[in-house]
Amino acid sequence: MKNQNLLAAPLRYKTIAYILITVILFFVSFPTNLFAQSSLSIGTAPVSEKLTLKPGQIHSGEIVVWNLSNTTTSYKIVVRGFRQIENQPGTAIILTEDEESRALYSASKWLTVSKSTVELVPNKNEKIYYRIEVPEDVTKGEYLVMVAFISEAENKALGTAAFTTLSSGTPFLIKIGDDFVENAELLKFQTDKNFYETPAVRFITRIKNIGDTHISPVGEIVLTNIFQKEVARIPFNPNFQSILRENTGEYDLDWNYGSFITKDKQLVLGPIKAQLIVTYRNFQPGFSPLVAETSFWIIPWKYIVLILLSIITIMIIWRLRKRNNNKPQALPK
Repeated sequence: MKNQNLLAAPLRYKTIAYILITVILFFVSFPTNLFAQSSLSIGTAPVSEKLTLKPGQIHSGEIVVWNLSNTTTSYKIVVRGFRQIENQPGTAIILTEDEESRALYSASKWLTVSKSTVELVPNKNEKIYYRIEVPEDVTKGEYLVMVAFISEAENKALGTAAFTTLSSGTPFLIKIGDDFVENAELLKFQTDKNFYETPAVRFITRIKNIGDTHISPVGEIVLTNIFQKEVARIPFNPNFQSILRENTGEYDLDWNYGSFITKDKQLVLGPIKAQLIVTYRNFQPGFSPLVAETSFWIIPWKYIVLILLSIITIMIIWRLRKRNNNKPQALPK
C-alpha cells in the first residue's frame, strides 16, 4: 500500500503540471495579425502647398517627382480641383470633369504646368514647373487645385472615377483675402473598446470644420491612472493633416506603450482617464480649444488567470505532499 501511494503521488504531480502547461500555452499562443502595407508608386515634393495670394498676383514654383517602383512608368499630368475623401483628413480626390464644371472654388484655370506628361525612371528625379495667375476680379475665398500624376491605367478612368491621394500629386490650398473664420466642432472622442488586456489602445476623434477655411487641429491626449497620476502624453495629429471647409475629419490614433509600468514607476492598469486638448486656429491659436474626456480599462486578465492557476497548483501540490507526509508509516515486518 505504501509503494502504491509513493507511485501515485508523482503521477498526480505530473498530471497537474501537464494541465498547467497546457493552460499556459493556450493563453499565450493566440495568433498575431499581420498587416501588409502597400508601397507608394511615386513621391512628390512638396507634399502640399498652402498659399496666401492677392487678386492679380502671379506665383511660380516647381514640383519634384520621383519613381518609387523598379519599373519605368509614364504619367499624365492633370490639373484639377479636388475634394477631401469623406472623414479622412489630409487626403484629396481629384474632381471628375462634371464635378469640375460645378466647382465654385476650383483654381484649375489659374495653374499651368511646364509639361503634360512625364516618364519616371527608377532612382531619378523630374521637375515640373508651375505658374499660378490669380484673376484680377476673383472674390475672397479658399481655392483648391491639384497637380496630379495619373498612370496609364488610371488615365483610362479619368473623367468618371479618377482617384488620387496626396501621395500621387501635390494639392494647393490658395487663400484669397483676409478675415477667414476658423471654427470647428468636436463630434466624437472615444476608444474603440472599453476594455484592453495591454496598453495598446486606439483613440477615435471626429472633428467637423464649420468655418470657411481649412484647419489643422493639433494637441495632445493626456492619460491618467486610478491614482490620478499621469502615465502618458500622446501627440494629436503630429503630421498636421488638414480638414477642408465644410468637411469632417476622423483621426485614428494608436497608442502602444508595451509596459504596465512607466519610467516614473506609475501603474498603467485599471481604469484610465483620457483627456483630449486640441487647438485648430492660426489666428488666436489658444482661443476656444476643443476639449473632451473618455475612459477605459486595462486589465491583463490572461496574466491574472495564469498567476491564479499557478497559486492554485502550488497549493494543491503542497497539500498533497503534506497529506502524504502525515500518513502513518507501515512498520517493517
